[in-house]
Amino acid sequence: MIGKGILIVVLGISAILSFMMISLNSNANAGTQVTVDFFDATQARLIANSGVEIFLEKMRRNKSLKGNFTDNELMDGEYDIYIYGPDSALTIKCVATFQDVTHTSKVTAKRSGITMPEVNSSIYVSADNLALNLNGNIDIDGNDHLSDGSPGPNPSLPGIAVDDPTDSAFIVDNLKPKISSSIKGLGGSPSVTSISDGTDWMKLTENIIFAADITLPSGTYASGTVLGTTAEPKITYASGDVDFSGSAEGSGILVVNGNLTLSGNFTFKGIIIAYGSSSIVTRTVGNAGIYGATIFVGQSVDLQATGNALLYYSKQAIDNASVNLKSSRFEILTWWE
Repeated sequence: MIGKGILIVVLGISAILSFMMISLNSNANAGTQVTVDFFDATQARLIANSGVEIFLEKMRRNKSLKGNFTDNELMDGEYDIYIYGPDSALTIKCVATFQDVTHTSKVTAKRSGITMPEVNSSIYVSADNLALNLNGNIDIDGNDHLSDGSPGPNPSLPGIAVDDPTDSAFIVDNLKPKISSSIKGLGGSPSVTSISDGTDWMKLTENIIFAADITLPSGTYASGTVLGTTAEPKITYASGDVDFSGSAEGSGILVVNGNLTLSGNFTFKGIIIAYGSSSIVTRTVGNAGIYGATIFVGQSVDLQATGNALLYYSKQAIDNASVNLKSSRFEILTWWE
């Protein structure tokens, strides 16, 4: 009887241990599956969010990028992107798949506007040292013009504005009579005045450069060079000394970090900003012209002009750039997943 009792106890313990082993193995398998499922879900989520980030960067460079972009591979998975809506209410939807798990991220955003410089004159100069050599048939006019050069309806601005009254006096004192009468605008000829301008030009130009549509190295750019049109103005950044010659043309904003030479029949509609140690030389053969405003900022600015240069204030050209230029920055409104 004792032997039978011991046998029964041993069999019972064996059954209990077997049951425990089965339960432990089942729990282990379930735990492993939970871990695998969590990894797959996390990976799918990472792919979806990364897909949104990737295409936001592409949209920063390609400002007209919209549509459906499918079968993109990433991190051993894939994702589809759908971009639609106006710049003020963009939707970027990403559907990502990893293994058998799908994750959707949906972002609404709006493209930020371009911070335009405040325009107070046809030509504005901010410099510690100013040199001036204006000759030829240069025509600087702060009276408003349309972008085709005809008279505009808006109030007049000074022809030339500077930071310091001593610079204003320096310009007036060094003008030849013919040139003096050619600087028109608010207050009559010569329309030269000093203004108070607190613009952080380095910060402003950096923000504009960040959104550049066209980037140019130093060099000469002749006929055939188009830096935007009235219908599609562009932000152009030139790094270094540049010479625009022939019948080169542009519209929008042109930022030059270096010396700027305008020769031939170069025409630009919008705002030109030359900063650094800048000099502007206009050697014109035809009727070169800037319609909008021109800004020179640097420790030392040397203004030189010969030929038939037209530098006209044009609110229409400036407004066209302000309305149509797109920045490369986005404001995220919602992020759903």
